[in-house]
Amino acid sequence: MIFIETTVNITMAEFLNPPKLQFLNKLLPCEPNKVQSKAILPQLLAQVNIFNCGGIAIALCNLHTILDACSINAFLKTWTAICREKRDEISWPDFSSPSSLFPPKTSISCVRAGVLNISSSKVEAKCTIARFLFDNQAINDLRDEAKDGETTPNPTRYQALSAFVSKHLILACRPESGESVRPAVLLHVLDMRRRMSDSLCENSIGNLLWPAVEFCDKVNENIELKGLVKSLRDNIGKHSNEFFARVQCDPNFLWSDEAAELMLEGMVVERPIAFVFTSWCNMGFNELNFGLGKPLWIGLRGGNQETIPNSVVFVDTREGIEAWLTMQEQHMTNLEKDEEFLRFAVPNPNVPSI
Repeated sequence: MIFIETTVNITMAEFLNPPKLQFLNKLLPCEPNKVQSKAILPQLLAQVNIFNCGGIAIALCNLHTILDACSINAFLKTWTAICREKRDEISWPDFSSPSSLFPPKTSISCVRAGVLNISSSKVEAKCTIARFLFDNQAINDLRDEAKDGETTPNPTRYQALSAFVSKHLILACRPESGESVRPAVLLHVLDMRRRMSDSLCENSIGNLLWPAVEFCDKVNENIELKGLVKSLRDNIGKHSNEFFARVQCDPNFLWSDEAAELMLEGMVVERPIAFVFTSWCNMGFNELNFGLGKPLWIGLRGGNQETIPNSVVFVDTREGIEAWLTMQEQHMTNLEKDEEFLRFAVPNPNVPSI
């Protein structure tokens, strides 16, 4: 681990009202969200930024080889407990359970990655990152719109919001020429701990994620939200506790034809455009306390950079849910002109309580 301390020659109020997204990466200990070379890198880097008003921003970067967001949360819980001298709140890490359930393979040549296959061609593009707030009223309105009395009488916040955002991202990425619209693949990142609670606890350390992959080929302005929510619900529903029990019991399942079908292997030839959805909601980041109180705001990276496009991260706030979107610049411009999208999404508002 690498630890850095630095000062910021501005007040926190000036930095956060509204957040200076173009400068967020300067608070980070390294360039974020990059396809890294094979050079030896630390698994975790931390940077403590002290503003000239006395405010503090703590920033982390990590490799995804053995650490995911839940692993980082367990680390932060321990760090904050030590700062407050609360030994009974230390989140003791569990390294053994994940490695015993999923022993590492010596070769990945036989992995059936399906539509997730990344060829040797360039996967990064010039992208921009934007932040949008969906307040609680907007989320409730979207949930009402997504309701279907027969199949989805009470859609969750994630179901309604991810369906709405995915629709408008796909529309924003349509070609401006007469070229036919490419189909889309929506990848929803699932936390295996929540689906294997008998075998994995929340303190299990590892990159314990599973992709729920959804194929969309008929998205247009007129498609109803309830149809997208039903498709999402059905797809994630395949990944039940019973499914993960099979993954656990059959060491060859991840390399099977059935797993490849779940990964939409046959869709590779369609050259679909892929969107990745991750949720940090209900993970407890807003409850972390180093001894100075709970955080005022949870941010991600920002600015323009060469990175993998078309990712969405949801972060819960007191006001609702923030959606952090990474897209190619022209596609982001299209989205920012989408009046229907902006009926529900507020671009980069001020951070309250500053």
